[in-house]
Amino acid sequence: MQKIRSVRKDCFKNLIFKANKMGKVEAWSTNNEDFNYSSLEDLIDSNIGELAVGQTVYVGDGRKPKLSEFCDANDVIELMQNRGYDIGGEYADHFMDDVTPEAKQELDEFLKSWMEKHVTINFYTVHDVLEYVLTEEDVQE
Repeated sequence: MQKIRSVRKDCFKNLIFKANKMGKVEAWSTNNEDFNYSSLEDLIDSNIGELAVGQTVYVGDGRKPKLSEFCDANDVIELMQNRGYDIGGEYADHFMDDVTPEAKQELDEFLKSWMEKHVTINFYTVHDVLEYVLTEEDVQE
């Protein structure tokens, strides 16, 4: 894990800002496990009296998953085939084996359109975590 020690605060903010412009969410943590803070200021304000100069906190890139990671045509077809087998047993062995690539594409487009309209992703995973050592300037603000 990389450490950020003698980086000027404004340079560090520029680094995070550039990452945010690429579709990432700034994520901060005091324990490298729970990334519950959206900025260094948020982390400090939420932990008044608990942080000290020289203490290490953590920052990473929060990345929201893409809608396509949740469900696609293959998932729906497989689910229907499994249900078909549950209902019809061996008689449903080849149920939906005749779905064409065009039909799968149509279903994928429908699912994508529906998810874009109705699904809000309200979580993220954290990647590329860096250690950040708090300075006197950080803690005083």
